[in-house]
Amino acid sequence: MPFVTDIVGPQHPVTAWPPLRAGTLRRTSTIDTDRYDAHRTTAQLRARDIRADSSGNEVLDDVVVLATLTDHVIDEISGDDARLARLQGVRVGAGFRAILRDLLGSDTTRSPALYLLLDDWVGASLVTGYGQHHADLTGGVEWPMSDAMSDHLAGVCSGFAPGASAVDFSRRNMLMPCVRGPLAPSLWGDGMHPVKPLRPHCMRRMRRLDVLPNGATATFDAHFRDSHVDAEGIETIVHEYTIVGEIDMASQSISQLTPEARVLPWQECPGALASAQRVVGLAVSELRDHIRTEFTGISTCTHLNDTLRALSDARALLAAPG
Repeated sequence: MPFVTDIVGPQHPVTAWPPLRAGTLRRTSTIDTDRYDAHRTTAQLRARDIRADSSGNEVLDDVVVLATLTDHVIDEISGDDARLARLQGVRVGAGFRAILRDLLGSDTTRSPALYLLLDDWVGASLVTGYGQHHADLTGGVEWPMSDAMSDHLAGVCSGFAPGASAVDFSRRNMLMPCVRGPLAPSLWGDGMHPVKPLRPHCMRRMRRLDVLPNGATATFDAHFRDSHVDAEGIETIVHEYTIVGEIDMASQSISQLTPEARVLPWQECPGALASAQRVVGLAVSELRDHIRTEFTGISTCTHLNDTLRALSDARALLAAPG
């Protein structure tokens, strides 16, 4: 059978976001990728920062970036920031984040919404391979694997640890495993930026980060989801995490956090959750670089790592004027 069913991970989708309390700072973002064929895609990257109060939501920042790509290389890109034009011809993949640091300079330390979108584009671009895999399997075409390819996967992350069920499946069947996730509950509501419905075979990476200052601490509540729309227009979840915790305002560091794996493809994927405790005590400003260099191998998960890295956006929200 084309879709694997017996080695799937947790399937407990988030069904609602927490209500916006007065004083909450909320950043939402989406990266929508529309695949026209195996090579050409378009991408819409959008983010918005708001502050909630009793009289309504104040928009602090609103960013939209549009791009077309061929084999992950940017053909055209547009947005309000003139620096974006310098990304034309750049591949969204390995090395892209280093280019962003040169392009945005000091903005990378302030974590504006534009930086989140461009930094997160690398992971979102990588995951779009699921859409092609899903379409091929639906059409009856399975992806062959070799021993060398299985060896390359083994050790990448907790879900592909040596001996993990996905690695074992690929070696026994010489096929790339693929799962169909649960239905994606709609979460659009108060404080979310506008989005268009996804077309068939499109993918969306969505984030929400709520930060609420409360004297000596600030609480945070983060949500991350990758989803896919199939040929019938049904949206299902590929990856989903939530993280709640606190920031010590005096040291601007993570004082506690609790991650939860809501939807993941493989049984072993949740083994990465323990790695999140390694950021406790780290300054929020250090998260992106520290996680990028130190969180590797089978104790971690690429998607959890990116969600932890995105917690650095709390500093931009806490520094918002007013």
